[in-house]
Amino acid sequence: MNQLIQIIGSLAAILALAWIAARLKLGGDRRIVDEAEAGRLADEAVSGFTASDIAIDRDRTAALMRDAQGRVLLLRRHGAHFAGRVLDPGAEIALSGNRVELVPADRRFGPATLNFDNRPPEWVVRLTTGGN
Repeated sequence: MNQLIQIIGSLAAILALAWIAARLKLGGDRRIVDEAEAGRLADEAVSGFTASDIAIDRDRTAALMRDAQGRVLLLRRHGAHFAGRVLDPGAEIALSGNRVELVPADRRFGPATLNFDNRPPEWVVRLTTGGN
C-alpha cells in the first residue's frame, strides 16, 4: 500500500512539473522563422556578425550565413536555444545532392547537416569546392 502511494505521488509530481514547464514555455520545438530572425540569432551568437547572405535549411533548425568580410557562420539549434560558430579554414564542408554536411574545426561544436528543398544557394555550393 505504501509503495502504491509513493508511485501515485511520484507520478503526480512528474505531471505537475511537466505542466509547469509547458506553462513557462520551456523547451519546445523552436525553429528559425525567417531571415530576419536568423540574422538576429547570428548576432546573438557572434556579437557584431551581420549576415549579408543567409541559407536556412528545410526544417528551419539550422542556417549558414556569410557576412561582408566573407566569414561564414553555422547557426544551429542546441536544445531550446540556438548556437553559432564562425567556420575556420579547417572546417570540412561537403555537398551531397541538396544536403550540406559540415564538420567545424572546433570539434566540440559537433558536425551538422543542412537539408535544402532545392540545390543550396550558389555561395554555399562554392564553399564545398573551396571557394568563397
